[in-house]
Amino acid sequence: MGRGRWALLFLVPSALGLGWIAVQLSQGLAWFGLSLLDETFVAPLIAIVALLAVLRVLAVGQAFLTAPGRRRWPRLERAIVATLVIAITATHVVAIAGAWSVYRTGVAINSNNMLSDSSLAGGSPSATSAAPSQSATPTATPEAFSSLPPWAFAWSTATPAPTYPSNPDRITFLLIGVDLMTGRSHTLTDSMILATLDVRTNQATLISVPRDTGSFDLYYGGAVTGGFKLNELMEAASSPSFGSPDSGVETLTKEIGFLVGLPIDYYAAVDLEGFVKMVQAMGGVDVNVTTAVNDAFTGTFVPTGLIHMDGHLALKYARSRMSSSDYARASRQQDVLVALARKVVTPEVVPQLPDLLTLAGTTIATDFPMKNARNFVTAFRRVDAPTECVLGPPYSVHPDTSTTGGTWISRLDIDRVAGLSVYLFGRESLYFDRPGVVPAPCQS
Repeated sequence: MGRGRWALLFLVPSALGLGWIAVQLSQGLAWFGLSLLDETFVAPLIAIVALLAVLRVLAVGQAFLTAPGRRRWPRLERAIVATLVIAITATHVVAIAGAWSVYRTGVAINSNNMLSDSSLAGGSPSATSAAPSQSATPTATPEAFSSLPPWAFAWSTATPAPTYPSNPDRITFLLIGVDLMTGRSHTLTDSMILATLDVRTNQATLISVPRDTGSFDLYYGGAVTGGFKLNELMEAASSPSFGSPDSGVETLTKEIGFLVGLPIDYYAAVDLEGFVKMVQAMGGVDVNVTTAVNDAFTGTFVPTGLIHMDGHLALKYARSRMSSSDYARASRQQDVLVALARKVVTPEVVPQLPDLLTLAGTTIATDFPMKNARNFVTAFRRVDAPTECVLGPPYSVHPDTSTTGGTWISRLDIDRVAGLSVYLFGRESLYFDRPGVVPAPCQS
């Protein structure tokens, strides 16, 4: 129509906005999607999309209204213009709504209070019946903590806490599988995995701590004895009568870091029913099964090989222990976790994102700032295969049940755990300067 200035007026800001979006997309769909969890990213994106919508509608209107030689507009042309305006508006509204939905999911995950002390208070009575023994106290001398790493003395008024080198490139999570299924009156942490990633070396490590671990020292002093198990700790510590200085989930997070010898930055938890639904929404997951599972109790049979599992089978595979052991189960949980992590960043999951977002906001809880998630996409993709270890034998021993009130528990061999910790994390390990520690790779 010979209206070059109008064309430039609409083209230049549109090109700048689309160029900005293209630059962000060039870093990958996974990076772009996780960036939507950051308000400093989603706000300008929504503004740009809204601006593009306005410019496109104005361009259509300007061309229609200023077309040369037109004084009256046929009904067909008006219908076409109306259709264009509606289509432009609808597509941009959908884009804005999608971006906002992802951001709100991150907010919902960070505000999910399913692991708050008030939420856990309605569980089993273990919080009042299994208070820690006070055979050791926060003010005891180092000799009284013969099985504890040096950083335990941070709570001691008699011994100053030593300092340890931190690694700014490492991020560490406690991944928790919470038994919140319908009909349960307790909240047990039946899956506890320390997961750490060094973004500089792209080395990932998964360490499972057996749920039946008992007779362990507490990071703030004292110990638990008898038949009390680690998977009861979160719920028990949510009660003030237990004596922990922290909330239930913080107590569990610090305790796992204390036992393994690596401070944990964040926790991330999923309830078991939510796990099933999320795997279903992802279209299932492919798991490399190295040892067949034949569990007559639950009717679960999984052969060896690369097996495609739906949510129900994945949960049964991860939880089955009747035909194997708790330690083998922990290893399978790690395999399922790795398979899920690899699938969630693949393009085939994109169509399921609306369902996944809805589920994630109600079934996942974490104190990790979701806006930082995109910072780890590149490092995660470069991880070839994580180092996986389960603290079963020889890291755990089974004490005679006559000493535990008839309850089956496993007790960590702290010396062996210390050697593994130093082998994996070097000077970062809280056991690093403990006398007699012999670094050794995982033997499970």
